[in-house]
Amino acid sequence: MTLPKNFSNLVRVILAISLCGVVAGINLPLSTLTLKHWGISTSVIGLAASMMGLSAAVATPFLPRMVNLFGQITVLRAALVTLPLAILALPIFQNLYAWFLFRFIIGLAATIIWVLSEIWINSFAEDKNRGRIIAIYTSLLSLGFIIGIMIMSFTSIETFHGFYISAGLAMVVSVPLWSMKDIGDFEAPMNVSFLKYLSSSPILMGSSWMMGFLYAASAGLLPVFALPYVNEDYSAASRTVAWLATGELMLPLLIGWLADFYDKRKLMILLTLIAVLDLFLIPVFFHLPFARILMLFLLGGVTMGFYVLGLTMLGEKFKGQILVSANASFIFFLSIGEILGPPVIGRAMDLFGNSAFGWAMGVVSLLFMSVFYFTRSLMKRSYHSN
Repeated sequence: MTLPKNFSNLVRVILAISLCGVVAGINLPLSTLTLKHWGISTSVIGLAASMMGLSAAVATPFLPRMVNLFGQITVLRAALVTLPLAILALPIFQNLYAWFLFRFIIGLAATIIWVLSEIWINSFAEDKNRGRIIAIYTSLLSLGFIIGIMIMSFTSIETFHGFYISAGLAMVVSVPLWSMKDIGDFEAPMNVSFLKYLSSSPILMGSSWMMGFLYAASAGLLPVFALPYVNEDYSAASRTVAWLATGELMLPLLIGWLADFYDKRKLMILLTLIAVLDLFLIPVFFHLPFARILMLFLLGGVTMGFYVLGLTMLGEKFKGQILVSANASFIFFLSIGEILGPPVIGRAMDLFGNSAFGWAMGVVSLLFMSVFYFTRSLMKRSYHSN
């Protein structure tokens, strides 16, 4: 593969996002297990996990306007300063309601960093190798997440050291990004119509929603689900998330390669079928160590696969100025999935038991596939009638 134009800029952005993955890998399981340690119910833990998705849903409608008013790099620098400060606030204010607020702020800052980084990646990439570049980006993000989980598993919940390490790494994220420059001729449309993008690209936006739902629910609640299987060992429960992230690291490389040569919609159907089967099997075979690793590996890979396919389709379909609002819409629907995933699955676990972690997500995946087929056939009928 020949090196794309703006290769050095691509390296800087992907390096920064990989560091963000380390930060997320520490924060997500640490926050979940800390709240569990405080005796908080799974439903409320799910609500707390959804705060980051809620903040993304709030931020994305205004992001194109902010970019136009202040410039991409100014908005990015504000987020880079806010992120470590909000993480530092978590161990200082050890209160459930304060955590809701600060996780919301963390989500705001992270959303801005991710959206702008992905706009740059899609702008710097070329159509002939876009799928592979995005796969490398998501895989390195997942590698960072694995490293973060490993760091977190060696820290104590009582000392909050993990949060201090995470805040320090969040400061390091600014190093490769601080000197980035705005992409020229990139003024975004001031009014973003998410419904317009949903109606014109339902499959694309649906893949984003699916990734958000599965990612937030699985990464946020897996440590709680895993506790009975690891003798209530909090460190061991947090390390199960690493198998999710390993799948997110490795399988997207294959999916990204396939996306450059095969029909992305057919690939999405295949991923959905694998997700449904895998999720229904998780509660049945999770007690078997090898089966546990394999199922979590597949779940992580398929979840990130939705993201790779969606982001690749996004970069191919939208160019230049419209890419800002299209990417904001993509993240908006991802955030809706993140908002719904943890509380819905958490509530199902409270009502129906621990095994609902797997089959409840399986039911949602099955519903997604049904809606996918219905929407596609509806669009075909509408096209032929016109």
